Amino acid sequence: MKKLVLFPAVILFAAFSSAFHPAPPADDTATVCIYRGGQFMGSMVNYAVYINGEKICKLSNERYIEYKTKPGTLNIMAKNGGVEVFKKETGLELAVEAGHKYYVRGDIKTSITRARMELSEVTENTAKRDMAKLTVDNCQQAPSK
Repeated sequence: MKKLVLFPAVILFAAFSSAFHPAPPADDTATVCIYRGGQFMGSMVNYAVYINGEKICKLSNERYIEYKTKPGTLNIMAKNGGVEVFKKETGLELAVEAGHKYYVRGDIKTSITRARMELSEVTENTAKRDMAKLTVDNCQQAPSK
């Protein structure tokens, strides 16, 4: 008798519990998280970050930004301003898919004649460890659109 009463109760519970947890809507964008960990060398320099030729932010030390975009291939560049001998831009080409999140780390590399922010894609676990103490960058100016 208990089995007979229990079976309809399980069916009703399953039916109502799915009504309270609707499926999330399909996301047609990708998220790219670009960050700069705390490095002493070059910490006072803010690097301008460009995606497909459009300036999206001047990224500060110990900060990150999240950029939503349509799927496709992104050309991400980092440039520092001012006059510098043998200035070098650094870039990364990144193919992104809708509904996924990507992480790009910027590391300052220096030599006798220049400093640059080298960009590299990292895994989510590496990014979460690196970003634990970082804050969102205010980007110092609104993106140009």
